[in-house]
Parts: sequence; structure tokens; C-alpha cells
Amino acid sequence: MSDISSSVWRTAYLSALFETDPAKMSLKIAGARAAIAERLNSAIEIGRLEHEGIEAARERLATLKAMPVEVVKLAPTTGDTPT
Repeated sequence: MSDISSSVWRTAYLSALFETDPAKMSLKIAGARAAIAERLNSAIEIGRLEHEGIEAARERLATLKAMPVEVVKLAPTTGDTPT
């Protein structure tokens, strides 16, 4: 397995997974799906563990598209910490 070939789809997948802007979510998901498709069509062999990772990522991307993203904003801290 080539680290570079597997890291491209993983990076795109994580980018979609952690996207908090709903306006960008669809683009990130599409990019991750395209990167996964490119990896699956690559001449470089895909090992069992990477193949399992790809399948899990594809399933998660399908649920991301169906789920609305809600960002929780934390209250600012006062800077005082108990000692």
C-alpha cells in the first residue's frame, strides 16, 4: 500500500467529516467520494484494512449527507481557574 495513495482519500474524508459549515459540506462530501473513487480505480493494490476503511468511510459519508450539522458554541471562559 502506498501511504500517499491512501492518505489522499483519508484527508478528503476527514475534511468532510469535520466540516462545520453547512454550505461547504456537500462540496467536501463530493470531494471525499471522488478521492475514494480515484483510489479504488488506482493501479496500486488496496490491502484488506484500507479496503475496510474505505467501506466505513463511504457509509459514514452517506449518513453525513443525510444529517444536518449543528455547531455548538462554547461560552467564553473568564480566565479564572480554580486552584
